[in-house]
Amino acid sequence: MLARNPNLPVVVFAVWEPILPTDWSKPGSSVLSRLSDTRARQIWDSSHFVAIAMKKTDGTAKAHPECCERGGFLWDLGAVYPPGTEWGDVPPEPVFIDGPVVNVVEKLEAAIRRAK
Repeated sequence: MLARNPNLPVVVFAVWEPILPTDWSKPGSSVLSRLSDTRARQIWDSSHFVAIAMKKTDGTAKAHPECCERGGFLWDLGAVYPPGTEWGDVPPEPVFIDGPVVNVVEKLEAAIRRAK
């Protein structure tokens, strides 16, 4: 999606977390290079802080993922927040959230375009 839209004004946060048995340490350079666009920021969240925070809005949010929970943690999701959104103690409500990411790229792209 980023390659198809080089001028799309977005920031992508890729949050890597240990979910699968093979996720025993932070991703190496070969994994991180899959998302080499300069608009992407990648973090290793070994304590699942982001997933825990995102789940806090799940009960009250209008948008809900139809998948992507393992061991009580949200994962492999794409979420869209409007421009200028700031996170506080409880994260803001996404305008779109669903996954697995590979299956919702077109929906993510449409949500980003609507969120301008």
